[in-house]
Order: sequence, then C-alpha cells, then structure tokens
Amino acid sequence: MKVAWVTKLIFLAPIVLFSYSWQPHQPVLAQQTDTPLQQAKTTLQEGRYYEAEKLLRKVVEKQPDSAEAYYNLGLSLHLQTKDKEAISAYQNAIRINPEYDSPYINLGLAFIEQNQLDKANTVFHQVLELPERTESPASNHTLAYYNLAIIYRRQDNQEAALEAVKAALAITPDFAPAQSLLKQYQSHRN
Repeated sequence: MKVAWVTKLIFLAPIVLFSYSWQPHQPVLAQQTDTPLQQAKTTLQEGRYYEAEKLLRKVVEKQPDSAEAYYNLGLSLHLQTKDKEAISAYQNAIRINPEYDSPYINLGLAFIEQNQLDKANTVFHQVLELPERTESPASNHTLAYYNLAIIYRRQDNQEAALEAVKAALAITPDFAPAQSLLKQYQSHRN
C-alpha cells in the first residue's frame, strides 16, 4: 500500500490530495506480471499524468467495474487540473464501491477547487459516515474534518472552521496541515 500526498495552496490552507493504492485482498501469485492497472499506477506515481490518463482510460474501458481504475483515472485527471473529468471519474469509483473512501476525499477536493462548497461539504460528511481508516499521516476522518475547516473558512464561518480543525487534531494531533491552520486561527483571534 502506497500513499502519496500532493499539497495545493488555497487561502493559506493547504489542501491535501490523497492518493491511496487500494487493492482488495487477493492471493499472491508466484510470478505475477504487471497488470495494465499496475502499469498505469506506476506511470502515475512517476508523475507522467497524461500518459497515466491514457493507460487508465484503456483500463476502465476493459474493466468498467473497477473502482480502483476509476479512482486512479480521477487522480491522473485531477493532477492535470481537469477537475470536471476527475469529478466524474471519482463519482464512478464511488458508484462501483461506496465503501472506498479515497475517491470521496478527492471528490470533495475537486468540488472545493470548483468552488462548489456545498457539494464538497456533503462529500466530507459522507466520509465521516464511513468507517475510519487509519493512515499516515492522517486518517480519512482527519482529512474530512480538515477539509470541512477549509470549506467553513471560505464561507466565513470561523467558529465552525475552528471546531472542524480541532476535531481533525483530536484524531491526529500531529497532522501538520491542521496544526498550521489552527495556528492561523489563533493568531487572527489575538
């Protein structure tokens, strides 16, 4: 399982784009060759987003029921700032597997980037209804609360933003982006 973080700056608060290699439990084969999906994920991890997009489009064409393929396609599109197409890919991943939380996180981020804050708010609340999955450096619930804080801040609801960032830190006290955001709130209050 690999986790990669890409940070985007929005109103002094970084948005953390989440890349999680989710794979269902499968028996390990003695001599497993790279699948087209694995090749596309490797290309994506190497930062060749356009090439990964082309490979992933072929994968989803052949495997239309692969939530992981749609999620990675969404990620490659998102990293190319093709947010509307990324939103569609993330929504397909969620439609296929509603328990797969990574597409929700990035879907919410894409909605924030499109300034569709109400839709982003709804998505992050959906994440909070999913089981918490501990990851490094932050759990899915920590990321949801953190991003809700960003949404509330953009909506000029400072009290809700402060409560959301505190909720994120209650789960993952050492999550640096949330710590930084809390410091910003504290410095503005003084």
